[in-house]
Amino acid sequence: MTRLMVHNRNSEAFLSAIEAIEKRGAEEACLMIVDGEPGLGKSAFAEWWAVNTQSIYIRARKEWTPAWMMRDMLKGLGLSPLYSFERMYHQVRERLMLLADEAMREKRSFGIVIDEVDHISRKGRLLETLRDLSDDLEIPFILIGMGKVRHNLVRFPQVASRVGQYVAFEPISFTETIKLTEKSQNIIISEELIAFLHQTTKGRLREIKEGLQAFERFAIRNRLEKLTFNDMIGQTLFMCRKTGRPVKVVAK
Repeated sequence: MTRLMVHNRNSEAFLSAIEAIEKRGAEEACLMIVDGEPGLGKSAFAEWWAVNTQSIYIRARKEWTPAWMMRDMLKGLGLSPLYSFERMYHQVRERLMLLADEAMREKRSFGIVIDEVDHISRKGRLLETLRDLSDDLEIPFILIGMGKVRHNLVRFPQVASRVGQYVAFEPISFTETIKLTEKSQNIIISEELIAFLHQTTKGRLREIKEGLQAFERFAIRNRLEKLTFNDMIGQTLFMCRKTGRPVKVVAK
C-alpha cells in the first residue's frame, strides 16, 4: 500500500486552525486542541504535519512531571538535558525560539505537537508549564487528545483562555473513503467492497487503512488486478479493538 497523506475534512480543519493561530490577534492565544474518538487519524495527521513542517512531535506520558516533560522535549529537540528544571526550561525555550525564527525566515509553519494529552489534561503544573512556554514563545502548541480534554481544561481557566482553536476529528465520509482508496491502492477495488469497508469501520480512518492493506495483500497473493466483494468473502479486514476478534467480509 502506497504511504501517502490524502487530505479530508479533518486534515483541512487542522490546517485551517493552524493558519488561524498564525494570524491570531491575541498573541497569547496560541494553544490548539485537537480531539475526537480513537482511530480517526488525529495522531497520524499531526505526526505527518510535524515531519513536513520540521516541527516537534512528542507523546505525553501518564506519569509525567514537569521535569520529565522537559527531558522528553529536550530529547525531541536533540539536546542533552541539564540538571535542574529551571535550566531545562531555558534550554527548551531557547532552542524552540531558534527553530521558530528559522521557520519564519523560511516562511513555513512551525509548532509543538503533544499527543496523548489526556494523560496530563487534569495536571495543573504540567498545563501551566506549557502555558508559560506558549506565552514566552508565541508559537502554536497543538494538544492532541480525546473528548475529555476540553472538559478538563475548564478547571484551568488561565490555560483554557489561551486556546485559540478547537478542532474535532470526525469519521470520514463514504466519498472520502473512495478518494483514499483511489489514491492509496495499486489495484482496482469494486465500489461494493469499498462500501462494505466504510460501513464496517463506521468511517474510522485507522481501520479503513488496515482494511485497504488487507485488500492489497490478498490481491498480491492471488495476482489480482481488480478486487470484488465476492473475492474477499471470508477474509479478515482487521482485528476489532473492543473484542479482539477478527472482522471479516461476510456475504449479504
